[in-house]
Amino acid sequence: MIVGAYPSARFEARPAADGSGRRRLVPIGDNLHPFAEEEYFDGVRLRRLESGYQIRFRLLERLGLNPEQCWITDLVKVFLYKPEHKSSVGAVHPGFNPLILRGKFRTLAENSVSWLKQECDLCQPRLVVTLGEEVAQVIGVAARARADDLLTREIGPADSLGGWPVLHLPHPDACRRSDKWARIMEDRAQLGKRFLNGSSA
Repeated sequence: MIVGAYPSARFEARPAADGSGRRRLVPIGDNLHPFAEEEYFDGVRLRRLESGYQIRFRLLERLGLNPEQCWITDLVKVFLYKPEHKSSVGAVHPGFNPLILRGKFRTLAENSVSWLKQECDLCQPRLVVTLGEEVAQVIGVAARARADDLLTREIGPADSLGGWPVLHLPHPDACRRSDKWARIMEDRAQLGKRFLNGSSA
């Protein structure tokens, strides 16, 4: 099982309502599924959901798995608007006033753990992999631990998920931006592979 924080969205470049001819990138719909490998036209150019490709390249290939062999999900099940999303949407549709919930991720995530446990009970994962510091803080045992601590821990049971074994990893977007996290992801993926193959972690 692979667990991200919350879904991304499809974005489209829409003309601003002020007649300036400028375009604003606004969220307009759901992706096909969490961390989907998808490409779509945003009204101006072809856009790719980069995290889906990064998951395959940085994690699944190193584990020797295909996406079809994994239960891929998000802790929070809905896209969370950030202030910049509201600004972009407001420039295109001034009357639309979306709720800005990104800052409430922690509360929403904690309220979603019971649903994630039900998913675990349903799919019976050999290993639960969390992506990113925020998910690790909610699922892990150290709510205030820093990324350098959380994302370098050994595989262990998560009481919040009923004892399923959990491996905390960096988010693939962080690996794209930082050589440090890319190296940590590579090492941690090997740890996961040894665990799945029945070797000592």
